[in-house]
Amino acid sequence: MSRRLKKTHLFSKDVAALMYAYGDVSQPLPESVQCLDELVSAYLIDICMSAYRTAQTVHRNKIKVEDFKFVLRNDEVKLGRAEELIKLSKIITDAKKLFNSSEGKTVKRARDMGEFHDDDAEEDLDDERDQDGDKIGERIERKEPGKKKRKTKKKGQDS
Repeated sequence: MSRRLKKTHLFSKDVAALMYAYGDVSQPLPESVQCLDELVSAYLIDICMSAYRTAQTVHRNKIKVEDFKFVLRNDEVKLGRAEELIKLSKIITDAKKLFNSSEGKTVKRARDMGEFHDDDAEEDLDDERDQDGDKIGERIERKEPGKKKRKTKKKGQDS
């Protein structure tokens, strides 16, 4: 176990909820919650210290995600869950970036025009690209191999 914790009750509410979820009473004894809280805190500190020591062996002062993966490498269940959470975090981050970038375009366009119209949503599609890298709003007709591709544009678009 790690050194004595300076601040306790870090996860009291979460621990109490988990205890209830696993079959304890809805209001568990404070001593039980405190005991589990100390165990969870000590475990997390031990994992973080092990990751820090791993980072130091490669002459880094900052801990990276790979250091935590290395520490958890012997426990397949925990490592699998950690990798799943890392993937979900990346998906959420990418979705937020996409949402913020598309929202920023709409807000900027609304500010420039003085108000927001539903027609603006169609104009936003012109700037986006589909999975093949083609602009949405442009249609590319694909001919047989060896023949040239012909682009057709929407009405009102300038070349």
